[in-house]
Order: sequence, then C-alpha cells, then structure tokens
Amino acid sequence: MSEPRRAILYARYSTDLQNEKSVDDQLALCRAYAKREGYKVMGEYHDAAKSGASIRGRDGLQDLLAVAYSGKCDAVIAEAQDRISRDMEDMAHIYKRLTHRGVKILAVHDGGEVSTAMMGLKAMVAQEFREANAKKVKRGMEGLIERGKTAGGRAYGYTPDPANRGVPMIVPEQAEIVLRIFQEYHDGKSPKAICRELNAEGIDAPRGKLWAPSALYGFASRGTGMLRNPIYKGIIVWGKVTMLKDPDTGKRISRPKPKSERISADAPELEIVPPALFDAVQAQLEARSMAGTGKNVGAQNRPKLLLSGLIKCAACGSGMAVAGNDKSGRRRVRCSAHTNSGACPNPQTFYLGDVEALVIDTLADELATEAQVNRYARAWLEGRHKEAAKDIARRAKAETRLKAIGKELERITTMMIKGLGDEQALDAASKELGVERDRLKADLDKQPPASNIVIHPTAVAAFAKSLATSRDYLHSAKAKLELTLQNLRDRGDLHQLVREVVASVTLSRDKDGRMCAEITTKLDHFTVKGGQQPLGAVAMVAEEGLEPPTRGL
Repeated sequence: MSEPRRAILYARYSTDLQNEKSVDDQLALCRAYAKREGYKVMGEYHDAAKSGASIRGRDGLQDLLAVAYSGKCDAVIAEAQDRISRDMEDMAHIYKRLTHRGVKILAVHDGGEVSTAMMGLKAMVAQEFREANAKKVKRGMEGLIERGKTAGGRAYGYTPDPANRGVPMIVPEQAEIVLRIFQEYHDGKSPKAICRELNAEGIDAPRGKLWAPSALYGFASRGTGMLRNPIYKGIIVWGKVTMLKDPDTGKRISRPKPKSERISADAPELEIVPPALFDAVQAQLEARSMAGTGKNVGAQNRPKLLLSGLIKCAACGSGMAVAGNDKSGRRRVRCSAHTNSGACPNPQTFYLGDVEALVIDTLADELATEAQVNRYARAWLEGRHKEAAKDIARRAKAETRLKAIGKELERITTMMIKGLGDEQALDAASKELGVERDRLKADLDKQPPASNIVIHPTAVAAFAKSLATSRDYLHSAKAKLELTLQNLRDRGDLHQLVREVVASVTLSRDKDGRMCAEITTKLDHFTVKGGQQPLGAVAMVAEEGLEPPTRGL
C-alpha cells in the first residue's frame, strides 16, 4: 500500500479588527479538505493580523515555505490563493518555486489545484482588490477631513470627543501650554530653553516622557512638530506623507508629499493659537532654518570634529556636544540631555581637547604594530567596498528608473498629441511620473558621487607610525593633539578611518574628580597590550600630562 500524500496547511487574516477565530476556521476547512483528498497533514502554519501585500514579515508563511522547499510535503493547502499572497510578484515567486519542487498549491474555495493560468488571474485580481480597498480607505479619510474630523493621529492639546466620534475637542490645560510655547518662541526663547522650563515645572510631555526640542521643531518637509502643526490655528491637514511598502524588505516607509497634494479643511472650533501668531512663528522657523542659508541639510558632510557624535554621558547615556569655550578659549563638551531638558541626573562638563588627547593616546596604543594595522585595514577596506557597492547599486537603480520614466513620458506625450486614450488619465499619469522623476533626481543629487578610491594598508601603517612617533617624543597633550590632527587633515580619508575605529567614548569622573573615559571600539579582532585580552571597551583615566578638571566644570 502506497504511503499517503503529505500536505501542510496555511491560514491568514489581514487586520487585528478581524476575528481571531478566522485562523481556526480556515485550518479546520483545510483539514477537512486534506482528509477528503487523501492527504496526511504534516504541519499547520498561520499569520495573524498580517497583510497579504508582502511575503516579508510573515513568520508563518516563511516557516511553511522552508518546509515546502525542503521536499517534506507534496502540497500546500489554503482556503484560497489570496490567503498566501495578494501580490502578483510574490505569488508568482512562490508558485514557480513550489512547482519546481513538485509541490502543488491547493486552494479549497478556488476549486482545488492552482494552475499557472489560475495563479496569474487570481493574483492579478487579488492585488487589484487590495489596491482598490486602499483607495477606498483613502477616499473615506479625505471625506472625514472635509467634514472637520480627523483621519488618525492626535495632536497635543486635543482629545477625542466621546459624543462625536472622529471629532477632536480642546483640552484647556494643554491648550494653555501650546499657546505658551508659541508665544515664548515668538518672543525669542529657544526650544531648548522652553523644554527645560517645562520639564523643570513637571509638565507632562505629549508622549509621557520629557519635552525635547525636536518635538517642537519637527521637520519642515513633513510638516511635523508642534510649532508647524496648522491644527493649532484651526486648519486640519491630512496626507503630509504617503506610506509605501518596500518590496525588498516588506517594511512600510513614509515619504513627504508635496503641499499641493495634501488635504486640508477649516476647523475654527479647534483654534488654540491666533492665526497671526501662528503665521509669525512660521516666518521665524523659516528664517532660522537651514533652508535660508543655502546649505544642503541632507548632505553627508564630514564631521567638523574628530569625535563628533561619539561622546556619551555616563550618567544618562545621552550624547555630549560642544558647549562653548572658557575664558582661555578652550572648548567644552556637556551632556545634551542636560542642555536640552535639564534631565541628566549628574551633568558633567569636560574639555574637548583633553578627551581627544586621551582617545588618540588609546588609538596609538592599539595601532602600535604594522601587523595590527594591516589586520584592521583589511576588515575596514572590506566594509568600505561593501558600502560603495550599495551606493553604486542604489544610484544605478535610480538612473535605470529615470530612463524608464523618460520613455514612458515620451509615449504618453505621443498618445496625447495623436488624441489616443483618455486625456485625463494620461495627464494624471504624466504628472505622477513627473513627481517621481523629480524625486529621483533630488535623491541622486544628495547622494555622494560614486568612488573607487581606497586607502592602501601601507598608508594606514604610515599613519599609525606617525601616531606612535608623536606620542614618543612629545610630552605636551596639546602638542600631541595638534600634530595628530594635522596628520589627519593631511591624509584626508584617514580622518574618517580614525572615527570608524571608535564606536563611542563615555565620559565620567572618579572620586578624585579626574576624567574617566570608556572607549568602545570596533576592533574586536585586535588585542590589548601584547594580546592578553580582547579589545571591546577600554577604560582610561586621564594621566598627569592632561590638565586636571577646573572647579565648577
């Protein structure tokens, strides 16, 4: 007697608004079908509250496919094909690979075994249905906005009206805080100072944590941030960003939408900030923003300081930033959490020159031999090559898409000239392609130019030698630092190399008030002082050569 055929079952429902019993019902249906058709069930898999728009992020489906691809079953049974996928590309991908391994797809409500023709037709219909639903949801949200309701998200200062679903109402206590923030910013007070005062007074922040300047500023391109939110002057705006699913990762990403495509409606009953004050604040934001300086905020600028973004506060874990100079002109660094919100439990201030000198001495110890440097150089160069390859691939993909858009626009223009097709549909398609073209060009302009320049290990070895030499014959921390930084400037990319060695520098003081630094590096394959212990985090204390802390810092 031949062995029974083997099958694995799959079930899925889309959102957390659906009944969780849907999975049980689907699996019960598939079990009954398997029994009728003479299949032995070898396993059951499911995904709860997962969209069929992508196969990524669905652990149940991925586990099922791993079993199916390994040859441990003869069929995959689901209630319907669209339970497996509602995307044409994903469904074709799965079908092709299962068919290659001799595994059938059996869809109970679709009439049994899925053929190539059925797969293509059903996948197209499923994707069209999904996209049509998305458009209906969007249209419904636009209707809510036009009726003065919100379509999602809640701004500080408002709460849902229990008697009128979808309509926000003002919270008087929070409205006072909102008006205060706008007025103080208009009067010249910085967001940092505003947040520090709010935190000191114990006023609850929008997300239940501490007030932070970023919550006030937001991003101009996305229209986010309390100071930019037009609801405070009685205008509801929806559609500031569009959510897209990355076909390679399955993750949802947001992209800013042009202001012309956003939906807005007047809601004077929600006004907290007088329109004149709101508009004046917008003018101030624009005047103070980087947009007015002609600088490209998104450009990948080289850090101005050797350790920019790497110094951390031991007391609270926040970053530390430059906080002015003392009377002698020496630059200080201070905990950003303390500066922004006064939230650090033990704020400390250090001299940047002392921190850099201590870090450089540590690197000189670790990059002491040519063998160590060459080992690091190989690993570092491999990482640089990988990053360069990604940049080249992204650029090539964008340029390929731009060429395709150009051809499509030419085709549409030709059709419009000849009077072929629906004029409104062609015009809409042309505008959509034009927006995508402009976005791709802007993205390409922001990307650094492709480069195949690499740093040869001999150059890295020469740099390490110069570090060791400067340490050996110079006794002044300042002199060592100046020579080392000069070496970095002379070698260009080696400045970046040294930054990539250091992952973080966490600063504190010991009981005697001396500066202590825990330097976490990326040199896991190196050893410390003769190979006695692996290097991951090195605790260092300032030596006598470094100036002692000044009272009051």
